[in-house]
Amino acid sequence: MGLVNELQHNISSRSHFHSLITDNTASESSSRSNNMAPSRRISAGRSSSSSNRIGRSSPLSLRSTIIIVMITALFLGCAFLWNSYLNIAESLGGSVGGRSVVGDGGGGSSLVGWLPVLSNEQGENKEDDGTPLIRGVKIQQKQQHETAVATQQKIESVNEKATIQTTPPPPTTTATNQNRLYCMVPFIWTPSALPAYEAIQSTWGKRCHVLRFFIDPIIGDDKVGFYNMTEASEAVRAREANLMLPNDVVILHDMQRPWHTCGEEENRNQNKPIGNCRNIWEKIWRAWVYVVTGKGGSKVGGGDSSIADVQTAEWFVKVDADTYLFPENLRRYVEYKKWSYEDHHYFGHVLNHRRSDRKVSIVAGAAVFFSRATLFAAAGAFEKMSMEKGDQEEDGTCRDAYTGTEEVVTAVCLKQFANVTADPALDANGREQISLYNVEDILTYNRTDMGEWWFWEGKTRYPCHDDGDCIAHLPLAFHGYKQPSLFLAFEKEFYGSVMKGEDDPSHYTQHAGIVAARKWDRFDVTYEYFERVRLAMRAADAAESGQPLVSSDVEKQSLEKEATNMAPQEVSIATSNNNRVYCMVPFIWTPAYLPSYHALRRTWGKRCDVLKFFIDPIIGDASTGYIDLRVNSTNANLPGDVVVIHDMRRPWNACVTESKENCRNIWEKLWRSWIWVDSNGDSDTAEWFVKVDADTYLFPEHLKRYVKQNKLAPTDHHYFGHVLRHHPVPLVAGTAVVFSRATLKAAVKIYRTFDDTSETSNRCHDEHTDQEEVITSICLKQHLGVDAHVTLDDQGQELISLGEIEDTLLWNRTEQGEWWYWENKPKLHPDTEKEMHQCCGVYPIAFHGYKDAQWLYKLEDELYGMEDIPDDENRWKNYEWRNAEVTHKYFDRVRAAMKVDS
Repeated sequence: MGLVNELQHNISSRSHFHSLITDNTASESSSRSNNMAPSRRISAGRSSSSSNRIGRSSPLSLRSTIIIVMITALFLGCAFLWNSYLNIAESLGGSVGGRSVVGDGGGGSSLVGWLPVLSNEQGENKEDDGTPLIRGVKIQQKQQHETAVATQQKIESVNEKATIQTTPPPPTTTATNQNRLYCMVPFIWTPSALPAYEAIQSTWGKRCHVLRFFIDPIIGDDKVGFYNMTEASEAVRAREANLMLPNDVVILHDMQRPWHTCGEEENRNQNKPIGNCRNIWEKIWRAWVYVVTGKGGSKVGGGDSSIADVQTAEWFVKVDADTYLFPENLRRYVEYKKWSYEDHHYFGHVLNHRRSDRKVSIVAGAAVFFSRATLFAAAGAFEKMSMEKGDQEEDGTCRDAYTGTEEVVTAVCLKQFANVTADPALDANGREQISLYNVEDILTYNRTDMGEWWFWEGKTRYPCHDDGDCIAHLPLAFHGYKQPSLFLAFEKEFYGSVMKGEDDPSHYTQHAGIVAARKWDRFDVTYEYFERVRLAMRAADAAESGQPLVSSDVEKQSLEKEATNMAPQEVSIATSNNNRVYCMVPFIWTPAYLPSYHALRRTWGKRCDVLKFFIDPIIGDASTGYIDLRVNSTNANLPGDVVVIHDMRRPWNACVTESKENCRNIWEKLWRSWIWVDSNGDSDTAEWFVKVDADTYLFPEHLKRYVKQNKLAPTDHHYFGHVLRHHPVPLVAGTAVVFSRATLKAAVKIYRTFDDTSETSNRCHDEHTDQEEVITSICLKQHLGVDAHVTLDDQGQELISLGEIEDTLLWNRTEQGEWWYWENKPKLHPDTEKEMHQCCGVYPIAFHGYKDAQWLYKLEDELYGMEDIPDDENRWKNYEWRNAEVTHKYFDRVRAAMKVDS
C-alpha cells in the first residue's frame, strides 16, 4: 500500500515527473551521438553509483523506474493503436485527420498493407532486425510466426509443393523492346488451384515479359476457410493460416460478385455446387481497367503505383489457367504480320457462330491478344459502359453483366466503342495459331466429316481443314489442359529434355528414336505434330541467332522446310517478286449465276494467287426458294472459296425497287467485303488486291507484269485501273479495280467508321447505291490523298477494256465524239504525239462485258488453250467473234507478246 501511495505522490509532483522524463530523453539522445558526452543515468539528486540506481535501498529510484515503464508502455500502446487505425482506414480508402490515404494499386483502396509480402530469398519481407513485416508493423514475438507455420502444416488439403512461398524469379524473355508480352491470368486463389499456379509460373509464365494473376478478393475454400482480403482482420487471419500471396498476384477488390457466394441461392435451387458464380466477365473487364489505369486492384508486394502496367509491354494476352502459352511465338507472329502495337489488333482463335444473334465474331477465351492501342480502347469502353443490369445475363450490348461469356461482351464493346473487330490468328496455310481444345483431339478434326458445326461456322475453308494438319507449327497456345503436370510435359517437349535430346527416366519411349515426355493420346499423330513444332522452333531460333543449329543435310532440309511453313509470306514474296494477286469477285449465289462461278474458276481464276467470291447472305431465287444464311447455314454446302457477308443490311432480294429491279447494294457489299478481307487475315496473303466484276476476263499475270514494270511497291499507296474523268473526282471503273496492300488496309480503316445513317456532303459513307466506283474514289482522295491512276502501256494504250474486246477495238474518239467515256482524258501522248487511250495494249489486264459465261471459255481457248469440259458446257465452240478480222489480229499480237514474255 505504501508503494502505491509513493507512486501517486510522485505522479502528482509535476516538477519531479518532468525531470525524470527530461533526463531519460536526454540520455537516449546522447547515446546516439559520438560528439556528445556520456549520458547521465538518472539525475535529480540520484546517486551515480551502480549500487544505488535500482533497489529497495533507493525508493526514489524504484518509483522513477515504475513511472518510466508505465508511461513508455502507454505511449507505445497508443502508437500501435494509431498505426493500426491508419492501416485500416487506408485499406478502406479514406482519409484520417486531413491525411489522404491512397492505396498502392490506385482506385482508392489498398489491400497490400494486410498481405504478407514475400522476398526472393527468405520468403518474407523483414525489418532490419529480422522480424516479419505487415505494412511496417513488426510481429515482435517469434512464437506467433511459428504458430502460423504449424497451423499450415495441419491443413491436409493444401498441396505441400504448391504452398512453398517464394517470390517468382524475374521473368526471362526473348521479347524485343517493341514486342514485349504482358500475360494476364484470371485466377481463383484456393488450395486446389495452387498446383496450376506453380505449373504456369515454372513453365510458360517465365517467358512472359510480365506475368500477373488476377484474383477475386475471396481466397481459400470451405475446408481451410474463406478470407476476404478487403478486410484487414481477415487478411491477418489468412496469414496465420499461411495462405500467403506471391508478388505476381493482383487482387480485384471492387468485385461485386465474388466467386464463392454470388450464385449461392441460385446454385442451391439448381443443385449446383456453391462457388459456380458466373463472374468471369466482371473479372476480365476490371482486370484490364486495372492494367491500363491502376484502378480497382491492389498488387501484392506494392511497387511503383505511378507506372500503370500498360506501359510495361506492347502486347497483352488474357490466358486461361488451363492454357499452355508460347510467348516468344507471339513476337514472331506479329513481326511476320508486320503489325504495330500502335494500331488496333484484337486476335486469337476466332469463332463466328455468334454473328447471327450478337453481330460479332469473337476471340475464344483460351488466349485473347490485344495490341496496346486496342487495350487502351477496351479499357475506355469498359469505363464508359453501363453498370445497370449487372445482375443479368449479357444481351448483346456493352455493359456489365452476370455472365460467363466474356468473349462475346468483349467483342461487342470493342466494335461498339472503337470499331475494332476480331482477327483470326492463322499462318499463311490457314492453320490455327491457337488450339481451342487438346492438341491430340484437334489434329483429328475433319471439316467434311464433322459438318459445319459452330467450330467451323463462317471460317474460310483451307485444305488443312480436312487433312488434319491444321495447327500452326509455331503455335501461340494449346488449350484445355486442366492437369498441371501436362504443362511440365509440354515444357520437356519444346524446351527441355525431349527438345534437347537429353536422357530422362520419366520419358516415354515407344521404340528407338521415338521419345516423348509422356504417352500422349493418339500418340503417332501427336508425336509427328510435336516433331514439326520442334523443327519450326529450331528453325526460328537459328534464323534469329544467325548461327545454324543443324547436324546433317537431312536436318538442314527439314529446317528450311519448316522455315517456309513458319513465314510463307516472305518465301512467296521471294518467288513471286512481291506481287501476289488477290482476286475478289462480288457475287450473287443463285442458279442463274453459277455458270459464271464455274467458268471463272476454270479459266482466269486459277491464275490468281487467291480467288474468293463474296456473296450476300441470301442465296437461291424465287424458283428454288431463298435461304437466309444469317439464320440457317447448316445446309448451304458452299465451296471453300465463297465468303458470306453476314452483316449486309440490304440483301439483294430484300429491297426491290419500284421498277422491280434488284437491290442496288453493290457499294455496301464492297466495303463490307474489304473489311472481311482485312479482319480475317487475307490482307496479308497478297501484295495486290483486285475487285473483279463477274463478267470480266482477267489476266492476273499481266497485272503482275504491270506493277513490276512500273516499279510499284505494295507498301506505297496505289489505286489504279481504267480511269474515267466525267465526275469531279476521277475514278477507276468497276471492271477491275486494283489496290496496293497499303491502300487496302488504309481504306478498311475508313470503312470501319461507316454508319448508314450518317449524312455528309462528300459521300464517303455507307449508301444505298451501285456507284461504288464514285464513293471509293471520294474516300481515298478525301482521307488518304490517293488519286486514281491509269493503266496504260508505254504507248498510252488502255490495258483494261470496259466493253467487249471485239467492240472496243473499233472505238474511235474522233468519230464518236466526247461522250463520258472520253471526257477529260488526254488526247495525245506527250512523247509520241499519238492518240492515247485507244484499245488495247498487247498485255491486257482485263476484258469486260461477258455476261454469258461461255465467252470466258472462248477467251481462254483463244489465248491459253481450253481443256475440255462437260459437253453441256461446250457451247462456246460454236461462238464467233464480231469484227472477226480486227479481233483475230489483236489476239495474234497478244499471243505473240505472251509467248515472248514466257
